[in-house]
Amino acid sequence: CDPHPGNLLRTNDGRLCILDWGMTLSVPSDLQYALLEFIAHINTQDFEALPQDFINLGFSPPNVSLERLQNSGITEGLAFAFRQLSEGGGPKKIQERVKAEFQERYGADLSDEELQKAARAEMMDQMEAQLEKEGVDVKGVTNVMEEMSRRNRELFALPPYVLYVAR
Repeated sequence: CDPHPGNLLRTNDGRLCILDWGMTLSVPSDLQYALLEFIAHINTQDFEALPQDFINLGFSPPNVSLERLQNSGITEGLAFAFRQLSEGGGPKKIQERVKAEFQERYGADLSDEELQKAARAEMMDQMEAQLEKEGVDVKGVTNVMEEMSRRNRELFALPPYVLYVAR
């Protein structure tokens, strides 16, 4: 459903009435608790628990270990994204917060283009460090981003219902 205040009513006898069930689907019973845990971890900003949630929800193929997910570096990126989303305000406010965080991290006197370059350089350094940690000779990799993308595709196989959950 679309649970915003305009779609939630209290009936005269005190029950909750939910309007707009247009984007609903059935969640298999074996995934319901896992989904609640995932949402709880996001809401409480317990991002370190997300790799186990990915396994519990079937977001990762069965051959991917918890340790590999934890070491993949994905938690940091998701934590950043979920932290921004949880503060609300829409795309413009998120963009303002991201810019403020980047200015704090890289320098308040940098232009937007310089901030973008600094963030990209840090991301590339982190990806190279991750590949080196996994035993990959980074100098032998022609495109670090492509290699990380390939590795991430091996770690995650999101089921179709995720689009509804994200909504």
